Amino acid sequence: MSAPTRAAARSVTFAGYGGWFQSVFDPMILGAFRKAHPDIPVFYYPVGNSYQALSVLRAQRGFPTTGVALLETGIAARAMAEGLVEPLDAGSMPVLNDLVAGAISPNLGGPALMLDNLALGYNPTLIAPPPRSWRALWNPVYGRRVVLQTPPDPLGLAITAVAAGLYGVGDPKTSMDIALTALAQLVPRVGSWDPIPDVYTAIADGDAGLGPCWNARAQAQAALTPHSFAAAIPDEGGPYLTTTINLIKGTPQADASRTLIAWLLSPEAQRLLVDTMFYQPVNTKADIPAAALARVGATQAMIARRMEMDWVGITDARDRVTALWRSHGLESQ
Repeated sequence: MSAPTRAAARSVTFAGYGGWFQSVFDPMILGAFRKAHPDIPVFYYPVGNSYQALSVLRAQRGFPTTGVALLETGIAARAMAEGLVEPLDAGSMPVLNDLVAGAISPNLGGPALMLDNLALGYNPTLIAPPPRSWRALWNPVYGRRVVLQTPPDPLGLAITAVAAGLYGVGDPKTSMDIALTALAQLVPRVGSWDPIPDVYTAIADGDAGLGPCWNARAQAQAALTPHSFAAAIPDEGGPYLTTTINLIKGTPQADASRTLIAWLLSPEAQRLLVDTMFYQPVNTKADIPAAALARVGATQAMIARRMEMDWVGITDARDRVTALWRSHGLESQ
């Protein structure tokens, strides 16, 4: 093996989300890895979302130039079924033994790296007192101040599940219709649909008052604009989203990629993900203070109230859910 080939094999191209995520993950999380492993260069390759990451992996099939990719659960299952990612096991990566129950699935190649709860973001200058329930979205006292992200975005899929849980009385045969009927009642109160650049900015800027958002990004926004943005996980709990970390099948960067994945799953990296990005940890040996666990939605009481979502099934059905939203008038008016 020539010197350039050896150098390439000892480096890692990491495919992760762009925007806010990249701006923190690359310098803070991968920066700590680079300091711990100065012999392994890591290059961050931004992709917009998991769907775009899957497209990248499909395009690189047979000649992958990416070593590691982040994928949400539903997309990770597709990547596994298509033979794009390499299964990992505790025999070759002992840290997998330390992960929370459910972090490893036979349908997925890589394990969970981090979890994120659906939360309710709000502008405290417009919404008082702080909302404690998802039902606040349906409260007419807030007027036309709701912001909604529509499917196929995971936020739209997740709030559909929330509405089904609130009003669907547990009957899977009718809960979807009931959920869409309940969401349709929000239309007169939605002041902003699919805002650009995102729901967090819309709320912080006062263009909206409250809306569903992901807790990790919401907590980061709250730290940035504490007077105009806050977020809470409602008392009923809510869905959570799992991001998996995957070794790309056939990558020439396999050894270095395995080193990076194992490090990201370690207690040290998991603590960094909590402290700097507000994600829930998956390593049971990570020493996280109680206050930090509460902020990321990972206390025992909060975990007990989580709403399980079949992200694989709902990802496969996302086009149908999107069409149902449109048929119920749930779109920009």
